[in-house]
Amino acid sequence: MKKSFFFTFAFCASLTVLLAVFCVNILRTNTSSCLIGAFLADRPLKPDIARFKSEFGRQPYLLMVFVDWGHYVDEEVIGDVYSSGSILFITLEPWHAENKQGIDYDALLGGRWDDYLRRFAERLKNIGQPVFLRFAHEMNGNWYPWSGVKIGRDKYTAIYRYVKGIFDEERAGNVRWVFSINAEDVPLENNNFLLYYPGDRYVDYVGIDGYNWGDSRDWSRWMSFREIFEGRYSEITASLNKPVLISEFSSAGSGGDKAQWIREAMSDIKLMRKIKAFVLFNMDKEEDWSFSGMAGGELKKQFTDQYFLSRPVFSNR
Repeated sequence: MKKSFFFTFAFCASLTVLLAVFCVNILRTNTSSCLIGAFLADRPLKPDIARFKSEFGRQPYLLMVFVDWGHYVDEEVIGDVYSSGSILFITLEPWHAENKQGIDYDALLGGRWDDYLRRFAERLKNIGQPVFLRFAHEMNGNWYPWSGVKIGRDKYTAIYRYVKGIFDEERAGNVRWVFSINAEDVPLENNNFLLYYPGDRYVDYVGIDGYNWGDSRDWSRWMSFREIFEGRYSEITASLNKPVLISEFSSAGSGGDKAQWIREAMSDIKLMRKIKAFVLFNMDKEEDWSFSGMAGGELKKQFTDQYFLSRPVFSNR
């Protein structure tokens, strides 16, 4: 019989304080470093993680997974991620992904989903190691049913705070909360991401998602990493005292030199000192987001720079 990956509840409870301290220390990583993360597959398992390390020479510290409402992170995924020395970065989406239908957000606030959320929190707590969690991301876009322009700023902040409140009640102190925005406000008018910020006590990191679509769409053009992220990064660091993550990024190959793009992106990240980690979207989806050929070779070369880490380096400062 396969031995369960999860620690017992009693053992995890005894580690609550230590885990909370450890997770806070992640926020104090050496200022001259950035943690490597990636989205590799819907169910990232040991072969996917090993393949990334073989291709690019570095282990990803953060492994992104997407979970839609009513579901949990697969136990085999949890086991493989943590036994490989990585940690989970979970995107919890309050919708039914199969038909892209939102849930009843008023019902959520009324307690209908409390049991599900408590079980979710307990499962993450019982991992016994750090977990990054971003809930209802890209709310400053208009493509998700939880978008601020669809449900309003008050309801968005209410559901974010409500969900985190349940995790706090369950003492899931190993969970780090990521308020994750789109690099561009869509639409621009009366939709700035700061309208939806739930408050410092609800956020550990601020994430930014952005992509270079090249000339793959009628509305797109080739954009450098700096063009996509610098303005938003500056706005965040001027307004919020939180470390920054690039929570999704990649480049299409059409319209420019993808190898040059990733070389310049890594250089730009080193200049934006509050970026403490990134998640490279390394899987083809709407476009050829993965890195292979010359672009993959350039990424591997960039990862030889000791600025980019597979493990946190702690500072006592």
